[in-house]
Amino acid sequence: MIRFGKNPGWTTMPDDLPGPTESSLKSSPVSKGRPVLSRLLCVALFAIAMGFLEAICVIYLRGKLFSGGTDTQEIVAALGRFGIEHVREACTIVMLLTVAWLAASRFWTRTAMFFLMFGIWDITYYLGLRIFSGWPGSILEWDCLFLIPVPWFSPVLAPVLISIYMVVSCILLILREAAGSSLRMTWPVLALVGSGFVLWHWSFVEDSAIIMASGYPGVEYSWPLFLGGMFLAVSGLIVAARRQRDQ
Repeated sequence: MIRFGKNPGWTTMPDDLPGPTESSLKSSPVSKGRPVLSRLLCVALFAIAMGFLEAICVIYLRGKLFSGGTDTQEIVAALGRFGIEHVREACTIVMLLTVAWLAASRFWTRTAMFFLMFGIWDITYYLGLRIFSGWPGSILEWDCLFLIPVPWFSPVLAPVLISIYMVVSCILLILREAAGSSLRMTWPVLALVGSGFVLWHWSFVEDSAIIMASGYPGVEYSWPLFLGGMFLAVSGLIVAARRQRDQ
């Protein structure tokens, strides 16, 4: 093997020098990419822009299909029949998953990036609706959160609080990972957080059939289910932090 040195002429080098190992490539500056704060800023800006864009799309979509000023429950039922909302929601998830995959290299960091963007996007979405359309008039006003696989309903406050939890917990996980002291996502931790998400989902869909049939009047959101889910999810985060500290 030969190389061109600083001085004129050719300099020979032995051919049996060891090449770069897989571990050295993984730890190289090139493979690490941008610093973690830079990546967090990039995904946050993407989620903010996406939230505002989706709010504008929803306003245009509802204005196009329902120029007569139909109420929210009737709009949701009709959009469910059109199927266009299912496509929009699926595309939203694909976009978030794609950016999360590009923003990190490890499974848990990618997962945290996804839920971080989801939380920021959701908060910005409602902020955009409020700015551009004046809705919701109150954080306790009901909304259809999702249509896949069945409609999810709750007051606006519930998903916003969940999104705040996602943003805080995911930033903590990502920063710990970058500092080399990642949170330990053990089975007990996953069981606590997963159970919290199950209770949240249950609180969103338990009255779905009633709302789709007759609207919101007479329906009360299950705040005990929501608070139980929040307790479990926060407990999982605390257990993960304590296990990491005890290492």
